[in-house]
Amino acid sequence: MNLNSLLYSLGLSGLFSSRIFLPAFVTALFMKYGHSWPFLNNIEFLAEMAQKASNHPTWFTSGGMITALGALSVLEFVADKSPEARELMDDFSVYAKTGLSGLTTLGVMNTADADFAGSVLQQAGILEMIPAFLSAGATYVGATLRGSVFGVLTEADPDDTVKIRGFLSWVEDFVVVFGIRYLFYAPLAAFIVILAFFGALQLLRMYHESRLEDSKVPCGKCGEKIHSFATECHHCGTSVESPNIIGFLGGIKPEKETSIQAQQLRLLRLKRSPRSGERFEGKGVDLKCEADGVTAFSDPSLTQAYISSVSEKLPKTLLVSALLGIVPVLGLIAGVIYYRLRLVAPFRRYLTFGQSFLTKWLLRVVLLALVLLQVSFGGIVAVPLMALLNFLFYRSAFTKALRTANLIQ
Repeated sequence: MNLNSLLYSLGLSGLFSSRIFLPAFVTALFMKYGHSWPFLNNIEFLAEMAQKASNHPTWFTSGGMITALGALSVLEFVADKSPEARELMDDFSVYAKTGLSGLTTLGVMNTADADFAGSVLQQAGILEMIPAFLSAGATYVGATLRGSVFGVLTEADPDDTVKIRGFLSWVEDFVVVFGIRYLFYAPLAAFIVILAFFGALQLLRMYHESRLEDSKVPCGKCGEKIHSFATECHHCGTSVESPNIIGFLGGIKPEKETSIQAQQLRLLRLKRSPRSGERFEGKGVDLKCEADGVTAFSDPSLTQAYISSVSEKLPKTLLVSALLGIVPVLGLIAGVIYYRLRLVAPFRRYLTFGQSFLTKWLLRVVLLALVLLQVSFGGIVAVPLMALLNFLFYRSAFTKALRTANLIQ
């Protein structure tokens, strides 16, 4: 068993926590061709692996495998830049990353020990399988931790209007491609960095969970711990007179809300139960809260108030969008972020993938012409029109979803 390849495989698990196919593709590509590239030809480990791969070709460094992994990496790259596709991948990505991490480790070990095993998948013993299990296990832990941290951003901004997830996606792509070079160059140091990465993710997760837990207060009647921004106790149903206001990213403000309906609407906009304040999990207008049993938008009067509260923001949003649209290009970006947070996100976060996908693509044809108009110094008209069209399309999709679920007439 090659120690460098073992350390490399374990370090690689951190990169697999971010991507499914890209780490495997870059690894196989570097192992076969990297020794001849100027910025990699001084890495002894790569030269050794390339020599073994050429003397004893393996399934992992074959041309067909590299081509397939490359094509899948491109598809993953494109999909990860779309919030809708990213949501679909999140449902299975942890298991896909875990499995491919183990297979990649087998490929690396197979190449490193090619003199002794023609095909590790067919002939490897228990000892040779240990690194694959370790790598897969570490990937599962890392991918799960990453998902819990990134899930906070996704819930707060499902459409990635502020582009925080989009920026992090590009950072992860960069780290995977260039991080593999340093894994080959100094596998032990890179492995320590990966351990620190896992530790940082765990600390972030614990910090977020502890903040919400520490902010809970006892119910005035039954003593059950409830969120300070809840409007009712999920245990006994006692109303909370003045709950705390909760912010855009889940931060709890010291200010109190005296209007219960206003607080309920705020919670719904953040995809939380209007009673207990717990998150609704999943997509759809008929989600059910596990803590208090409340179904989203099951109250017709509150549902109408929710739609009206978003509609009331339209005049001000159109005015601000027009002013921002005066500034070429940068004004377009700021205007889009502003109106999507104000008018689109409250509807979009409850739509299923199919409902949101259709609405988004119907809009894109019209919006492309408006973007061109804005670039031609017509932004004072174009950006408000974009805001209005987005509002009308997403409100229509939202109300249609409510009718389909028999929540409104």
